[in-house]
Amino acid sequence: MSTDQRVSDGYLITVDVEDHATAGSAPRFREALAPLLAALERDSLRATFFVVGSLAPSWRSELIDLAAAGHEIGLHGYAHRFLTRISEEEFRADLTHGIDTLGEMLGHAPSGYRAPYFSLTAQTPWAPQRLLEAGFRYSSSVLPAWNPQAGFPGAPKSAFRWPNGLVEFPAPVFGIGHFGVPLLGGAYVRLAPRTLVNLAAKRRGNRPGSWTYAHPYDFDTTEPFTRIPDQQWWVTKLLFARRDLMLKRVVALAGTDARTLQSLAEDTNFVAALPTFPR
Repeated sequence: MSTDQRVSDGYLITVDVEDHATAGSAPRFREALAPLLAALERDSLRATFFVVGSLAPSWRSELIDLAAAGHEIGLHGYAHRFLTRISEEEFRADLTHGIDTLGEMLGHAPSGYRAPYFSLTAQTPWAPQRLLEAGFRYSSSVLPAWNPQAGFPGAPKSAFRWPNGLVEFPAPVFGIGHFGVPLLGGAYVRLAPRTLVNLAAKRRGNRPGSWTYAHPYDFDTTEPFTRIPDQQWWVTKLLFARRDLMLKRVVALAGTDARTLQSLAEDTNFVAALPTFPR
């Protein structure tokens, strides 16, 4: 895609690598990610892949190849559980298991962590310190707005540092005050009207550390529609809707440079200029 077709010059691509297979069906995340991987190679873009640790062994060769190609591999939890639903000790164990799994494959521990469901909130004040102690340089785990699943209203909407020095890259939200929607990531990118997505990108501007995110299923255009048990029909419908738009929109949001979140977290000038939260 040419640079004049992009709506932004500063959104780094991140992918939460988790499986979305309905009960009894085979994992689909490998095939679902194939079009994105081809687009990244075509446009010489780099991405950060936050991988659920329990899936990593079945994706071993691909992970090694991605790392060799210059992409970043981060941890998305070992068991993909809400931080707000586990104890501090369970979180510590989950981190250790995930780090060991990825480290054995890649030859080094991951630098970045993304909490499942962006569930690092005011109810998990112990999480930043546990991440730092585990060796992470940064987190990308906060949704800085009210959200029915897990939000952190009042948190900064741009990159910041926790008091212990850990860098945080919060989800980009579009809204006012404590109310906002992550229009520049996930299903929002494909479900929202294109003009609204473009407006959100323009309003936010090219703040350093801005990123978009996606899941493998967002790109899965061939998955047969299946009603997910215990989920309302319309919610399942939205989960499958407009997937054919996802790849084009994510690439359009991508920056023209080939950075990853890790490269920013290791930029001393960038980090030194970040505000601290909470003070």
